[in-house]
Amino acid sequence: MKRSFLYLCISTILMGCGSSQSFEDKSLSAASDVPEAFQPKQGVKFEDNACKSPLVDPRDGTEIIMVSAQGGKGDYRVPSGMYGVGNRELLRLNCNTGQVIGVVRQ
Repeated sequence: MKRSFLYLCISTILMGCGSSQSFEDKSLSAASDVPEAFQPKQGVKFEDNACKSPLVDPRDGTEIIMVSAQGGKGDYRVPSGMYGVGNRELLRLNCNTGQVIGVVRQ
């Protein structure tokens, strides 16, 4: 009885550890060819720790869409092949400024 309970506890812990990553645990890599800062659509303003979506690249109007946010940082889906973001990756931004932090795994 004790042994089966121990196996159940261990397997529950292992499944929990491998099933998801926290927002902060996602590894970062460098983005490329990004604007100085992404901008909210016209008429929308940045606010403290409030992530906006969509945001716009002021150089060419490319829109990026927020997927998740936490602690003043947002992860955004970008058009395929842009900003050095690969398959199953997102672009992480500072939500207060629109500046790029890097690329993270989805």
